[in-house]
Amino acid sequence: MKKEIVSSLRFLALSVLLFGGLYTLLVTGVGQLIFHSQANGSQVVVGDQMVGSTLIGQEFEQSTYFSGRSQAVSQLAPNSIEQEKKVAERIKQELLKNPSETDVPIDLVTASASGVDPDISLESAKFQVERIAKARKLDSDKVVRLIEANQKEDWFSNRKYVNVLRLNLALDRLSKN
Repeated sequence: MKKEIVSSLRFLALSVLLFGGLYTLLVTGVGQLIFHSQANGSQVVVGDQMVGSTLIGQEFEQSTYFSGRSQAVSQLAPNSIEQEKKVAERIKQELLKNPSETDVPIDLVTASASGVDPDISLESAKFQVERIAKARKLDSDKVVRLIEANQKEDWFSNRKYVNVLRLNLALDRLSKN
C-alpha cells in the first residue's frame, strides 16, 4: 500500500511539473513569439499611453467620434416585444444624433451577445459621416475616404467592416493635419 501511495505521489508531482509548469511556459512562449499582439490583448498604444484594445469595443459618446454597437448585452429573442422596444428607442436616439440620415443600420441599434463588439459595418460608419464632418469641420469626402482606408473584409462572408477604435484614432490624426 505504501509503495502505491509513493508511486501515485511521484506521478502527481511529475504531472504538475509537466502540465502545470513546462506546458504552460511552452504555450506562453509560443504565443508571445508568434502571436505577440494577440497574446497581450491586442492593445493599442499611442505615445506612451495604452488607449484600448482592437478586440474590445469601447463607448464613444462625443459627437466628434464614430460610435459603435451598444454595450448593453442582449440575450433577448429577435422577435420579442422587449427587443423591439429597445431597438425602436435606439433608432430614435441614432436619428437624433444624426439628423441628416433616415435609415439606421441594424448593427448600430442591436447589441452583440458579448456587449464588446469592436467593429461596425461600413454602412454604420458611413451613416455617421455627416455628424462627424460637421463636428470636426472636415469635408465629408475626407471622412468617407478615411473609412474606406480603414475597412477590413471578413474571410467567410466578405462582409466589410471597420474597427471603431482604429477609425477614431485615424480620425484624430486626420484632424491634426
